[in-house]
Amino acid sequence: MTSRSPNKVTALTWLATFLGLSHLTLVFATGRLRWDHVVVDALILGVAWAGPRLQRFLRGGLALWLTGMLLDTQGLWLFLRGPIHTGDLWELERQLFPAPGGTHWPDWWATRFTPALDLLCGFAYAAYLYEVFLLALFFYVKKDSLFERVCWGFLVVNALGIIIYVVYPAAPPWYVLQYGPGPADLAAPPNPAGTARFDAMLGISYFASFYSRSTNVFGAMPSLHAAYPFLMTMFVWSRGWAWRVVSGLFALLVAFSAVYLTHHYVLDVLAGLGVAAVAYLAVESVYARMTASTQWTVPLTTRGDTRA
Repeated sequence: MTSRSPNKVTALTWLATFLGLSHLTLVFATGRLRWDHVVVDALILGVAWAGPRLQRFLRGGLALWLTGMLLDTQGLWLFLRGPIHTGDLWELERQLFPAPGGTHWPDWWATRFTPALDLLCGFAYAAYLYEVFLLALFFYVKKDSLFERVCWGFLVVNALGIIIYVVYPAAPPWYVLQYGPGPADLAAPPNPAGTARFDAMLGISYFASFYSRSTNVFGAMPSLHAAYPFLMTMFVWSRGWAWRVVSGLFALLVAFSAVYLTHHYVLDVLAGLGVAAVAYLAVESVYARMTASTQWTVPLTTRGDTRA
């Protein structure tokens, strides 16, 4: 009879425990505690202490948890952001990417929408986030290293986006169309913009509910809607043409939807693609160095050295 070895408590376990408890303390102390905070924090703590079988999930899942917490706490540090860009970005977009008649593409589409495009673009705008989670879960089940890389890439692209939101806060096109290009109205509530037509068509309130919880109206630059699917396309690019075509077409659809639904300028979309590229290169570079370091530290006896 063999005894069962005790679970190995790793540094990652303690890190996840510290972060989970710290976040619960933060949201409680700031009066923002919600049921979903408790569920998500309890989940990361449970995974951290569940044993070696879930340690592999924790290596990527912790990055997803950190991303959620980073986005959830945006409202606490918005006081750090610089001057909000409204009319200057509106004019720069018109000069660089003019639509027919010399207007802007978001402005042009705002009066030329169709039910078919509303349905297609609304679906893309709803599914862009789920693509990340489904791919991460798929690669986790397959025991593929892309699981961890996708998760950490997702964290990095969001961290870069949030930093830019603080350094260069920018009003989305729907805001300028509604309030004008003058000084920013900090009391302006979030708006689902073109996605409201998708809700109305299906008789739901998905986007209305989603955007009602937004704490940052002036976070249009870069477009993380465009960044996520492009990041996924880069990660799966080496897996063959089927992966490239499907993920690439979806990335193009989301990028178009961002402009069509008046949520972003073309400039926002291009910035999102750039941020995704930087995040991808950063994660792949770190992963390559970690892989090379592991290979060089393999014991000599596993390389065929039989010396005593």
